[in-house]
Amino acid sequence: MKNKKAFKIADLLIALIESHREMLDILRKGFPHLPTTDKSFYKDAADTKRELHVSDSTLYRWRKEGLIDYTIMKGKIYYDTTSILKYRK
Repeated sequence: MKNKKAFKIADLLIALIESHREMLDILRKGFPHLPTTDKSFYKDAADTKRELHVSDSTLYRWRKEGLIDYTIMKGKIYYDTTSILKYRK
């Protein structure tokens, strides 16, 4: 009986791992701009505006036109610094 129970737990763990991998694949495809674990590559809107000498409306327009890479975490927008460097004056 013990082997039968252990086998069911192993099956459950395998299924859980497979579903986790599937979820990660879906997230990566649907959200290509997910931040890396290192937040130093991202700047908030205030730092970005100050660095680029632009207004809120300019950042908004650049986001909508796809000219600057960004991500939203907990309702706050962060800009990818490598993308910012393209527009630096």
